[in-house]
Amino acid sequence: MNKLLIVKLSALGDVVHTFAFVNALKRARPEMAVDWLVNDLYAGLVKCHPGVNRVWHFRRAAWGKSWNSPSTVAEIVSLLSWIRKERYDLCLDLQGLLRSGLFTCFSGAERTAGFANAREGSRFLYGTKIAPGPKPHAVDILMQTLSLFGAPPPQTPDFSFNVPEQSEALVKSLLRRLGVGGHYLVFHPGARWETKQWSAKQWSALAVAITKKSGLPVVFTGSAGDSAMINSIIAGRTGMFNLAGELGLVETSALLKHCAVMATVDSGPMHIAAAFNRPIAALFGPTSPAKTGPLTQAPCEIVQLGDMDCVPCLKRQCKRNHECMERITPEEVEFRVMRILGFLRL
Repeated sequence: MNKLLIVKLSALGDVVHTFAFVNALKRARPEMAVDWLVNDLYAGLVKCHPGVNRVWHFRRAAWGKSWNSPSTVAEIVSLLSWIRKERYDLCLDLQGLLRSGLFTCFSGAERTAGFANAREGSRFLYGTKIAPGPKPHAVDILMQTLSLFGAPPPQTPDFSFNVPEQSEALVKSLLRRLGVGGHYLVFHPGARWETKQWSAKQWSALAVAITKKSGLPVVFTGSAGDSAMINSIIAGRTGMFNLAGELGLVETSALLKHCAVMATVDSGPMHIAAAFNRPIAALFGPTSPAKTGPLTQAPCEIVQLGDMDCVPCLKRQCKRNHECMERITPEEVEFRVMRILGFLRL
């Protein structure tokens, strides 16, 4: 078996987790040719991984508007026909949903595989079903699939990938224009789930306290949709900068690669920072750090309330006014960030 197609469509954190699988596989089987089918939002980031040969684009945003339209069906059929021409030895579904299972099933690969507990009936579409194993973290579960290749899971997962020099240069130039020359912090307040978010008022209090005590500038990241909220957090204060919507994922990776500390909610960029072993202070509410927490070799502070019986609920909606996040105080997060900075002697 020398030719593998990975089906891992989304989301950002899951894509970064899969980098650890690719790194472990390539160490054990360097001759293995690895291609990847991924949501086109993340294709640019996947192309930064030196162990991935070809990236197939799953056009989720475009196709999701009209799955049954003739043009969408024609595009999907065309994509599958190109994939089938590759004659993969194995197609491995690491997503575990119906759409990923269908692509796996119709990939034309000699063998197909996925998790035995995959959702939406997709487990019935695999020739080989893999038990997820006893460890709860998403990365440990991914590593179970290495058994297909006779490779052991690594003691320490390696999420590393390459950031192009031009992306690093672009970010350095941007920071210079903002007046950020040395160490800086990155704050990432946005999350896809409303229940994961911390209020703008709390982020503002944290940013004011941290810039005053540390003397370091704070660079905010996020999507274009986060920009207005971040502007309200900054409110014209000095030493704080809003780059939400200004950077793509590759440029965001360059920014995170060199940050002193990242403060963040449970988010995809959190895992990018962890991939580069950056220090992290992560705020968790409805989700479980045991399952999706950052795996970094640098100092890491997990901030989560331990006195609520509903934590973690793993829900996108809350009937308790987001209490698990709202009760996390700026003072507590400030203490955690300053503790990391003290450890780093910055």
